[in-house]
Amino acid sequence: MKRVGIFFLFFIILVPAVDAVPIIEIFVDEKTPSNQNIPQVVVSSIENGDLELLVWYLDTNSSLHITAASERAQDLDAKNGDIFIQGVFWNKSNENLPNDFDNLDIELNVKQGNDNAIILEASTTLENELDQTVVLQWLLLKRSVTTSEHPLGPTESNVVSYHAWDSNINRTKGAENQWTHQIEPNTLESWNIGNEELIAIVSLISLESKEIEGSGSSEVILYQNQESEKNYATSFLLIFSGIIGSILVIQSEKRRQQNMPLIRPLITNKNKDGDYDYFIEITTRQALVKEITIDGNGFWRCSSNEIPKEIPSRTTKKIKIRQISKKEKNEPCTIRLEVDGYERWVLDIVFPET
Repeated sequence: MKRVGIFFLFFIILVPAVDAVPIIEIFVDEKTPSNQNIPQVVVSSIENGDLELLVWYLDTNSSLHITAASERAQDLDAKNGDIFIQGVFWNKSNENLPNDFDNLDIELNVKQGNDNAIILEASTTLENELDQTVVLQWLLLKRSVTTSEHPLGPTESNVVSYHAWDSNINRTKGAENQWTHQIEPNTLESWNIGNEELIAIVSLISLESKEIEGSGSSEVILYQNQESEKNYATSFLLIFSGIIGSILVIQSEKRRQQNMPLIRPLITNKNKDGDYDYFIEITTRQALVKEITIDGNGFWRCSSNEIPKEIPSRTTKKIKIRQISKKEKNEPCTIRLEVDGYERWVLDIVFPET
């Protein structure tokens, strides 16, 4: 690991704050990464920014494990693969996510200290009185880390890598709370945090119910530069350009994710002839889909009457296809479509064997 020391200067890029979103926690080990445990409905919500993901590593022999992971798992009675939303267990067999979240918004800002420390500043005004068991939690998440042990590597995302508490809270209704938490460079090093992209999260948690009552987050990108005064001006210009570029990329990617449809293969129960029915399900988001064509590649066939001319936004459409060759069950069916405002999209759909 590259040492975090006085020989390097850190610059912190802040992404504009957004409204508080519910926190979803998943408990994993290095043999089973989080993306193998999270259902598609949760993945979509995370990609859309509707949920903030926290990954806790339970394996004490893992390089990604911290003591707080075991403590949080013990508090929630969590096992490998379990998912909690706002500190409440969520059954992965559910098709829909709860939509009645009551999450207090905490504004979080990140600054750089003169001694290269990371300074977290949080504030909120309480809408209701808090229970005396509620405390403040500070977290740093590694946005992307290398994990060579599990089979689906080589990276894992949003791994909780730093943890601290603060009990200094005015819990009365209408109280304006302000908190500051400083993390020194040697502390970052002791937590195995180097020059990498981080996510800072602050949350109000009940020590009695273990539920999360409020939260806020901010992205933190650390850039290091050799100590040299003659390079400061150039570095500042590069970093300023990076700020603008990062904001534009994030906004563009968020718009793209909100417009891209979800496409998946479906197999229903056997019909009266003893065969399965196969469908391609398209769920549009904010953009409509048009110019749809389906190529069965000699293994599948789709009637032109089944293919709509376009699918309006926020609509789900199932397109029925027929298997004409059963020798190769895993041969793909190719779908081509155009998402309004984007280039033509080509996707190979592979149906599971069962």
